Amino acid sequence: MENVPNSQIIIVAGVSAIWLLSLAFEQSRYFQRKLFRKVLYENTVVRTIRNRFLQVFLPGLTGAYFITLDVWGEQWGIIKNHTGKHEIAFSVLIVFSLLALLIRGIADWYEEQSGDAYKKFLEGFALLTTRVVQKKLDRFKDESGKLKPNGNTFKQITQPKEQINLILGEIESLLLNNFSLKRNQICITIMHNDRQSDTWYYEYETNHSWKHTKAIKLIEGKSAAAECLSIGEPVFHACKRQAHKKGKYYLSERDSRTGEGSVFCYPAFTINSDYRDNYIVSIVTYGRRLCDPLDEQQSEAISEIFSDICRRIDLELTLNSIKKWQYEFHTNKTRSVA
Repeated sequence: MENVPNSQIIIVAGVSAIWLLSLAFEQSRYFQRKLFRKVLYENTVVRTIRNRFLQVFLPGLTGAYFITLDVWGEQWGIIKNHTGKHEIAFSVLIVFSLLALLIRGIADWYEEQSGDAYKKFLEGFALLTTRVVQKKLDRFKDESGKLKPNGNTFKQITQPKEQINLILGEIESLLLNNFSLKRNQICITIMHNDRQSDTWYYEYETNHSWKHTKAIKLIEGKSAAAECLSIGEPVFHACKRQAHKKGKYYLSERDSRTGEGSVFCYPAFTINSDYRDNYIVSIVTYGRRLCDPLDEQQSEAISEIFSDICRRIDLELTLNSIKKWQYEFHTNKTRSVA
């Protein structure tokens, strides 16, 4: 048959390259694995090949093509008169099918690692909840013996700011321990709306030395915080760059320097008798995403866990809002009497 050597060369070269690639991946060290992740997992072309439809379609097409060549190869003129071209096409299909299987195998490996990280994350979340509750319980028990009948019990036993700072520190530790992040790759902030000046500012932040994008610029622009405030629901974008293209994330100068990352925003609103306190809790990563944007199941799971964590922050923000309202009420009452 014509061009048989060419088809054999394609198959041998393709299979050898795939085998060497798989061997290199298996033996690679951490920094090399990061390179493989970029090339064989996060690459746009690879994502397309990793599509579940193509994963099924390519081997099926290869099998059907082989049967067609084998059964009707000597009868159909379109095959019989172009055997060389068909052999090359079939060889290319074999190589692509094997490449697709390799990419799927690498993707499964990464997703399995991600699943293990997710389990550890759940365990860490349970410990976070325990520590936060224990801290609050210890303070209540501490203060219970110091309470006076005519004192302000609510004010004495509730310390929301202290509790919020504790939770933010616990969230940061949780992300550091479970997502292979460094301290300079995480930032957690809580933006607050000052009702008197009707502007936004950062009331809490884990990186005090960082130069943050002005809060009002995010709220009034195309950002995850603005989207969160607008719909009144938590927002999670596994990939900030994709969110930016959709007009749902503001890329800061730090984002330009660090590259990939994820963002989660949570709205915390408290309606008092004569005004409403608005807060936006933001958890942002730089240089590393929390999960694959294609993995909707994991994105939903991370969003749900972050929402649960932020509900604990919301509780403390509500207590803080009530304390401020009570203080202002009594202050104004005292002034009016005077």
